[in-house]
Amino acid sequence: MAHHNQNDIPSIIIDSSHHNTLYKASLTTLGLTCASCVSAVERAVKLLPSVITESVVVNLLTGDTRFNFTDPSLTTVAISDAITNIGYEVDSVTVQPQNIEHKSATNDIKTPAQISDVTSTELPPTTTRLSITGMSCASCVNTIQDTLQKLPGVLSVNVNLLLNEALIEHLSRVTGPRDLIDAVNNVGYDAKLMVTQSNKNMIRERVIKQQKLLQRRFLISLAAGIPTFLIAMVIMLWLPNDNPVRMKLQTQITPGLDIGTLILFTLATPVQFYLGAPFYIKAYKSLRYAHAANMETLVAIGTSVAYFGSIANVIMAMTNQIDSDGMQFFETSVFLITFIWLGKWMEAMAKGKTLDSITKLMELQPDKAILVKENKVNGDEEIEEEVDLALIQVGDTLKVNAGAKFPCDGVIIRGITTIDESMLTGEPIPIAKSKGEQVMSATVNLTSPTWIRVTHVGSDTTLFRIINLVHQAQASKKAPIEVLADKISQYFVPTVILISLVDFVIWIILGATNAIPKEWIPEHQSYLVFALFFAISVLVIACPCAMGLASPTAIMVGTGVAARLGILIKGGGEAVQMASRINTIAFDKTGTLTYGKPKVVNSELYVDAKNELIEKDRQQREELLLHILGSVESASDHPLARAVSQYILAKLQPDVHQSDADESRSFASLTGITLDAVTEVPGKGLQATVTVSAPQSSILLPHKLSSSASHQLTVYVGNYDWIDSLGFAYPPDISKQKTQSTLTKWRQQGQSVVVAAMDMNAVGKTGTDTDANANANNSRFIIAQFGIADVVRPDSVNTINALKSMGIDVWMITGDHPIAAKEIARQVGIDNVLAQVTPENKAEKIKWLQRRQQDYAMIKNTKSPIKMLKKLPQEEENPTTASVNRPVVAMVGDGINDAPALAQADLGISIASGTDIAIESSSVILTRSTLASLITMIRLSQAIIKRIRINFMWAFLYNSLAIPIAAGVFFPIFKIGLPPELAGLAMVVSSISVIMSSLLLKRFKERE
Repeated sequence: MAHHNQNDIPSIIIDSSHHNTLYKASLTTLGLTCASCVSAVERAVKLLPSVITESVVVNLLTGDTRFNFTDPSLTTVAISDAITNIGYEVDSVTVQPQNIEHKSATNDIKTPAQISDVTSTELPPTTTRLSITGMSCASCVNTIQDTLQKLPGVLSVNVNLLLNEALIEHLSRVTGPRDLIDAVNNVGYDAKLMVTQSNKNMIRERVIKQQKLLQRRFLISLAAGIPTFLIAMVIMLWLPNDNPVRMKLQTQITPGLDIGTLILFTLATPVQFYLGAPFYIKAYKSLRYAHAANMETLVAIGTSVAYFGSIANVIMAMTNQIDSDGMQFFETSVFLITFIWLGKWMEAMAKGKTLDSITKLMELQPDKAILVKENKVNGDEEIEEEVDLALIQVGDTLKVNAGAKFPCDGVIIRGITTIDESMLTGEPIPIAKSKGEQVMSATVNLTSPTWIRVTHVGSDTTLFRIINLVHQAQASKKAPIEVLADKISQYFVPTVILISLVDFVIWIILGATNAIPKEWIPEHQSYLVFALFFAISVLVIACPCAMGLASPTAIMVGTGVAARLGILIKGGGEAVQMASRINTIAFDKTGTLTYGKPKVVNSELYVDAKNELIEKDRQQREELLLHILGSVESASDHPLARAVSQYILAKLQPDVHQSDADESRSFASLTGITLDAVTEVPGKGLQATVTVSAPQSSILLPHKLSSSASHQLTVYVGNYDWIDSLGFAYPPDISKQKTQSTLTKWRQQGQSVVVAAMDMNAVGKTGTDTDANANANNSRFIIAQFGIADVVRPDSVNTINALKSMGIDVWMITGDHPIAAKEIARQVGIDNVLAQVTPENKAEKIKWLQRRQQDYAMIKNTKSPIKMLKKLPQEEENPTTASVNRPVVAMVGDGINDAPALAQADLGISIASGTDIAIESSSVILTRSTLASLITMIRLSQAIIKRIRINFMWAFLYNSLAIPIAAGVFFPIFKIGLPPELAGLAMVVSSISVIMSSLLLKRFKERE
């Protein structure tokens, strides 16, 4: 029976002062069996106040229910009541506030800054429960509360004296569980962590609990079904009339009622009202609150007709004082319920197999970790202690032995080892790592002991982010084919009931007109009962379960297979269906088609604009300018900026190996240079303000300032067109024709060009201009240019060729210069190139690709995409309202500048090594460092959609054949009908067959 206790479900108190807050509710709905159940829950949730209807998602297999709302007065109890009122159980209700400004209900293109806000929000707080001994009064409670509330990062504290517990909400990155325990212990109490049940155990135990419940119901019904079978089917039908046992059972207790009938009634009654109670309750609540009929409605009607029809016949026989027993069929009710619980148990076992993708991922993380602490007595020694993983916090030092798994994300601080990351990325080749490199939780340390500094714990680790993405994929927006199935299921049950009634009426008419031959009707059975059996069989054999399971099971298994192959599908069924229909795909260049780790291969530095320095001064100024440029570029994470900063660092300190993390520190170490501000101009470059103080100022501008003055200047580093548009020019002694020839040569070699310029207008200590106007024309010079080459991914060519062989139109959209972009495109085999595209225009280009029609001849024939774009109509058209025949466009990118295009595309695909913003904007994430996963993703998506169609076709054909068979359409030909109990078993077998069909996706293999 579906029920809940309000004490079991925590009521979350939401601060009503959050006027601009969107709330996200997550819960688990138990007892879902078919698409009708999902529709009923969705309708119930949508009726709650302020719920955003488009956000409601219910997963049939896992029971995950998620939706957004805006009313802070909506509590978890109200949410739970809405679902339990329609006959389902609720578990694990949580509500989290989210800033409404960070969400968009439209498909408008977001700027990189707006998308950045989404990923820069703080992680949700962690709730830790402590068991505390030693408390005796309210004063103890106050002491502990005051102590804990003083800790940084602690948001709320609730100490319960009777339960000897403390519930603390805190930011795990600021204060960890050991900090909380130490704080309580330091004030004289004994605190221990109460380890809550892990998600992996919760999911597994929930599945096992459901399986055991269904098994128990089946066994109880079987206990009644076996004697029912022996009495009704063996003794009363097969044994001769003079058999003593049969004669005893036919003994009349009262005219119209014999002992056998009374025993069958006694066996059938608890089965009907105890084991059948869940069907009655769900059917009633679904009709009462959701105003919809479901599978339980069909079962409840079918079994009730059999049970109460039998009682009616027996009562009529007793009333009329008939010597023979009344025609009854209690066994039909018992057998029907028994077979249904058998089928549901088998179905639950099969469903459990589809959850392996999540549970196996959860089992990867170890439960213990070796914590390394300093010996307070002897500082040179370290103490190693094995502790529960739940006690580990950010900043801890952990030791991971060879052969063990890394328990958390971290950075190696000691040791050199080889790591197997295949369980997360699918990459089979182990990776060598050393000091300063990052490691991920659940990966295996293969060769030697390694010490790491913890950077992420709990739900913040890479493993749990992957698990959440897989979970999100399986409870995300439905594919159009799923939506169609849901609509069909809404009308399915009423249609079946109508067919059953019509079938019953037809057979009644045939019986009343003597159109039914007597040999068709079994002995001692009237045509009314004969017709009733057909009607009951129609009710119980037809069920929307198979159609409801057709898509969710395939999505569940398919996304699990994808995760194993290093492909995380965030967008669920909709993303899978889009991936299977891709016919146009656009690539970013840097970091996508290439490794995104470019190197400077050519450089020119213009140190002496007027050729007035001696060699020593020229060398000093060169080092100073390099240091300034290095400081500016090290402030950016852009691959080109990183390449320039690393090149400069290597040139200034050729004998010193520095990690990326040390670059800024190295550049900032030069006395007299201060980086005041850096602004990144998306798609163009960096603008920075730098203050140069003595003694460096005299080297930079020996004729302008005294040796004690400071000088503030503006530095610009970016693409040539941007620098040129700002009015910068090459120094007078530099031939513009020569520099242009050099740039053209670099670009023809596939190199990206980065140009640096400096505005040297002097500003004194007081901030007043010093001879600024006089020098306006000769103080804004280009001081350097760099030719940067990126390495093309070795599998890019094969991937592009494979995409072309699949009939997919391939494009490159990049902000790079056309010459450099075309050279990379030539190397990988891309014919269509759109270059010098800003981040905002990247999204516009995706829109244009979405508007194209496949028969647009100029798409294939025009050699210059740039010229082609100029010929296109400029009117706006919403791609979402375009013809269904329009191209399905995917975008593959990795950077901030790709985020708007990723969000605009029908399917956004990001590389896991890309920025968080790109990942946030994508529906699919490729965790391997290979583009070959793209082909695997498309093939797997096509296999999933094919499997869904097979499942739907089977479910449709099953019902198309099963209903006529159950209705007796073929009875005149074969003289064989389908008893209601076998019809009930056949109903469940159809669901099991769909699940087993979906499990065949586990056999999917990645092509070599």
